[in-house]
Parts: sequence; C-alpha cells; structure tokens
Amino acid sequence: MKKVDRRKVLAGMSAGALALGLGARPLRAAKIEVTVAHGSPLKHVIAAQGVQPWMDRVTELTGGAVKFNYYPAGQIAKLKELLSALQSGVADFVPVPVGYVSDKLPLNGVSMLPGLGGSSQAIVTAHSDQLADGGALAKEFASQDCDPLWVMAFPPYQIVSTGDPIKTVDDFKGKVIRSAGGSMNLVINALGASPAEIPVSDMYVALERGTVGATISALSSLKPYKVDEIMKAASTNGSFGTFVNIFCGNAKKMASLPKEIRDAMVQAGKDTQTSASTFMDNEVGGLIKEFEGAGKTMYAFAPDQLKAINAELAKVQDEWVKRLADRGLPADKVLAKFRELTAS
Repeated sequence: MKKVDRRKVLAGMSAGALALGLGARPLRAAKIEVTVAHGSPLKHVIAAQGVQPWMDRVTELTGGAVKFNYYPAGQIAKLKELLSALQSGVADFVPVPVGYVSDKLPLNGVSMLPGLGGSSQAIVTAHSDQLADGGALAKEFASQDCDPLWVMAFPPYQIVSTGDPIKTVDDFKGKVIRSAGGSMNLVINALGASPAEIPVSDMYVALERGTVGATISALSSLKPYKVDEIMKAASTNGSFGTFVNIFCGNAKKMASLPKEIRDAMVQAGKDTQTSASTFMDNEVGGLIKEFEGAGKTMYAFAPDQLKAINAELAKVQDEWVKRLADRGLPADKVLAKFRELTAS
C-alpha cells in the first residue's frame, strides 16, 4: 500500500475556536511532526472512527500545528508489532492491541473478559477510569514506556461460524475457534473448544481454508476483513468478552512535546473515545439487519442455553485471576474494581 501523504490535507485545514483558548491561529510557526501507525484496514472502525478522527481533532485543537506522518494498514508495523514499533520509536503513536501483547500488559486484559459491561461505552469508560487513577493498569503501560491517550473496545463479542449455527453448549465441543489470544483463549477453552491464536488480519484465510470453523469477533470487524462473505451464522446476544485497543504515545516523545500540544492530544483522545464507543454501540442493530438481508443466520441464544453458556464463562474470570495471581499480580483487585465500574 502506498504511503498516505496527509500534508496537503493538513495544510488546507483550519481550526475554529480552539478548546485550549488559543483562538484560530496555529500554536507555533514550525509544525511538529509525529508518526502515527496502525495495522488495520482504512475502513475498519479502529481507523475510521478512532485514529483518523483523533488526528483530525488534534489538528482542529492546535490550528494545524501538528503534521502527521500516517502509516495505516500495517505499512510499517503489523498488529503484533505495534507495541514494539512504539517502543523503538519507529512510530510515535499507535493503537496497542492488548490481546496481542498480554505477556507485557497482562492486567490490562481485564476488559477483555466475558460478562463485564454490556456495551462499548461501559467497557471503555471502566478501563479509562482505571488507567486514570494511576494504579496497576497505568503502571503496566508506564513500564512499557507508553502514555495511554484513549481506549477503544468493541461491544461484546459474538460467535461467528462458517458452518451450522453454534446454539448450545454442546455445539462448542470439539470446535477449533480462532482467538486473538489472552483471555479469549480462556473463553474458548471454558466452552470445550480449542483456541487457535490467529491475528485478525489472517482471520479470513483461516476460516476460508477450514483451519478454524468459527471465530469470536465483534460484528463490526466482519466486513472490513470480508468475513461476512464466508460466514453462515452469528449470535447476537452472547457476551464472549471483547477486544481492546489502547491508543498510546511513546512516553519520551510525549514528554518532548509542548504542553499545549500534549493537552490537545489528551482532549482529542477523550473526544474520540466517546464518539467511537457511541458509534459502535449504535452500529450493532444495523449490522444484524444487514447480515440477515444477505442471507446469514443471525440468532439469539435460547434463555436456557445462554444461562448455561454464561455459567461456563463465569469460570473464566476466576481462572484469569488465578493465573495472574500465580505471577504475583493483583488481578483480584483489578477485576473487583472493573466489576464495580461496569456495574455503575
């Protein structure tokens, strides 16, 4: 993919009344250059509702004082490489996919657990609040030289299959299901299936070739990766966890920026977090109707089966706490706080 050159776009943009009280003039004569990268298609919600709006909002708040060198869709770093790219300085800002780096950010996987929060907004608010309190979640990012700016989490994941609908606990038995890693592996194991850790960029090929027969995914991730073309069925009322991306800046780069620029980036992050979660929550109903119209079987689990599935998934939270506690990590406190925040 050819490098996206945003200079002409940014040069033509002008900010209105700046939230930082700086009027409509740029913050300084010389533009500050930063490099932004991600590993998702341009039409994916991470790019279209996350990274791009964040850059646009920073441009608005700073009067165009920041020049973005933008490398989308894995141009300089694949999904699993984004954290390393940020730490090495190859990129200054990236959305860190928590599930792909659970070895380095284990406690931040709490928001990916099943049964915590019924919407994108509930999940991102709880995670963002815990990051803001400077506790264990924030310390994990600090140890990786990252400054979190905003959180993006999908609405609760559903089970998507290329074969018959998976409607009961017994239907899961023996299945090989694509996983993004981390706590999603625990979810799949709890249901009697076998997880296959496969990056989302390879999800289509794995399903098409029959390497896996199903995936746990957000409905909004299906079209960007063309999974909607080969899927036959998907649930609508499950709560199989979610996937979380946390948009971060390289800590040294952030520290080098003028305070007014940092403040603009933080405010842009807050605005983007709110707008993205609202968009994703509102999108679910429309996607269900669209997939039904394309001949896909979209189904709700029967109450007795949903109860049985959730009973198995409840064990995942306990297993997650145990595994991390064995490593000396305060997973019980992190989970208790997250439950409190999502409940409120």
